[in-house]
Amino acid sequence: MIFRSILLLIALLMPVSSVMAGFEAGEAANREGNRDTAFAEYQAAALAGDKRAYGKLGSMYLYGLGTKRDYSMAYVWFGLSKENGDKYGERFQQTAASVMTGEEVRQAETLLSDYRKQLTGPEVQAR
Repeated sequence: MIFRSILLLIALLMPVSSVMAGFEAGEAANREGNRDTAFAEYQAAALAGDKRAYGKLGSMYLYGLGTKRDYSMAYVWFGLSKENGDKYGERFQQTAASVMTGEEVRQAETLLSDYRKQLTGPEVQAR
């Protein structure tokens, strides 16, 4: 019985630890200057719902670190970081918007909505 409980606990913690590992691996790669790996790890963590990675991924897109510079994607990830309490998210989202056309911002807003739905699920959207 105890063995089964331990296995269940390990199984429940595995998804959390793998998400945390992605973010932590991104941090380590970023400190080492390995931007390609940092981008891949932050992206995996962000898509798995690790809110700490949202602003990091936005920065990678904004400055073209480990990926092609993409102001629309920077706008999206900084928007998500802002919505999740990042005090710098709005400022950096505005920075991305300042080099985009009005149409590009409208398209990025649509994309932001899509990502928001994907990352939060219908139960959060209903609130």
